[in-house]
Amino acid sequence: DGRSIRLSQFRGKSLLITFIYTRCPLPDFCPRVTRNFAVLERSLVANPALYAKTHLLCASFDPEGDTPARLKAYGEQYMGSEAPKAFAHWDFAVPGKSELHPLAQWFDVGLTNEANDTITHTLSTTLIGPDGKVVRFYPGNEWTPEELLADVEKLYAGASGRA
Repeated sequence: DGRSIRLSQFRGKSLLITFIYTRCPLPDFCPRVTRNFAVLERSLVANPALYAKTHLLCASFDPEGDTPARLKAYGEQYMGSEAPKAFAHWDFAVPGKSELHPLAQWFDVGLTNEANDTITHTLSTTLIGPDGKVVRFYPGNEWTPEELLADVEKLYAGASGRA
């Protein structure tokens, strides 16, 4: 919707962040991690207490191609009919060009712009705890939504004795 997002606004919640771009031609890369986030979103909706303590963020690394309108349409493909509610809990965003490479480097995302307008990239998903510290880093695309959910549940079980 064109509004600015800062990681600091999620302090007090667990943030799961992954990196995508909407034109990714490889089904086992961006589409796969976005599908996994959709499964995770549905699992969190089913657990209102955990849902209230979490937020999902898909950050694009294509500031020229991934406009707010394109990201919204992309997100709606994965959210289905629950899209209006889901966008309150799951954001799709793109950093400005000046922030992109420092952000990608910090989250260990390798990027190379190719001559044919594709972006060769690695994958990275990170669980950030409510204190703003990295809890777990998931390189690649081998993680499952169930694994991420279990890690979030463990994070809160450790803090309060129950999830």
